[in-house]
Amino acid sequence: MRSTGLHRLATAGFVVVAAVVLVVVGLAFRGAFASGVTVTVDTGRAGLMLERGAMVKAHGVQVGTVTEVRHTPAGAEVVIRLDPADAARIPSTAEAEILATTVFGAKYVSLTGTGSTGTPGLSDGAVLQASSVTVETQTVFESLSGVLQAVDPAKLNRTLGALAAALRGRGDTLGAALSDTDAVLAQLEPRIEVIRRDLTAAEATADIYTPVTDEVTEALGNLTVTGATIVERADDLDRLLLATIGMGDAGQRVVEPNTEQIIDVLDLLRPTASLLEEYSPVLPCFFQGADRARQLAEPASGGNGSSMMLNSTLLLGVDPYEYPRNLPVVAATGGPRCGALPIVTLDETPAPYVVARTGADPFERRNTTPVFVPESLFELAGGGAG
Repeated sequence: MRSTGLHRLATAGFVVVAAVVLVVVGLAFRGAFASGVTVTVDTGRAGLMLERGAMVKAHGVQVGTVTEVRHTPAGAEVVIRLDPADAARIPSTAEAEILATTVFGAKYVSLTGTGSTGTPGLSDGAVLQASSVTVETQTVFESLSGVLQAVDPAKLNRTLGALAAALRGRGDTLGAALSDTDAVLAQLEPRIEVIRRDLTAAEATADIYTPVTDEVTEALGNLTVTGATIVERADDLDRLLLATIGMGDAGQRVVEPNTEQIIDVLDLLRPTASLLEEYSPVLPCFFQGADRARQLAEPASGGNGSSMMLNSTLLLGVDPYEYPRNLPVVAATGGPRCGALPIVTLDETPAPYVVARTGADPFERRNTTPVFVPESLFELAGGGAG
């Protein structure tokens, strides 16, 4: 009995020791007893085939393993443990990529990037950003399966049949179209930055037009009415275009023989046009002032076109012109100016007289009392100087 108990105890002890050895070997295999540098990789997703124990490589050589993959609100975090010697040789500016060994194989973490001579290596607690994650074939199949479930096979068959019939015998044309497309893309490639800036500007323009979308839609709706009117009056439009062509031919027969004369006339009008351009600000206020005077004069004249009410009086006259002292002189400068126009208030009356070098100044002597000029009276009485 005693030997049997000892035998059982020895067997149990052997089993326990074997279990402990297996656990220690397993932990050692998983790197539990190995010192290492722990680094975290931030990524939008880790993929379906990245698990604990996956390899971490740098330049194709294994430098560590994945110890944990955990979910975060921003995506996923992959915790890796690196050999201290290898971590010291990997620059802290390195980037991480989650790649697959084969199409259906498990994933691993690849550390890429080189640093300058003074760039420190990876330290414990460092955080790297994942630049890319390989798409799993399962994900592609899942997306394709969803698409196929949403498509009616009969309709898809008819569509593919129609497409095949349309392309049958047109291989050369399709090839030429693809070649032309490639040429166009080759021309566009150097201008990608310009196109990107244009698209950004287009986005800003769209933001400007967003508040007036209803107005733009209404305007486009009105254009449909205009288009329908044009279609309805197409015959009249054809006749109008024919008449315009005929008028153009007739105008050509008139203009062609007189081309040089027309050019000379336009050239002679250049100084006049330049002068009108210089004094163009005066024209609006002059016509507005004339219209204002008309509005005030109409009630005084009856406003009916057949009668007029006048309140007349005699005003002091200006000095008569003297020969040759007042011969015309074309030397007026200044302006353009509107004075008090287009609206002259009572505080601005009488309106000041603008003195310019024109050969005459009727207010030169600044008369404040009447002056008797017998010569002028005799000339008026006798019908002019003899």
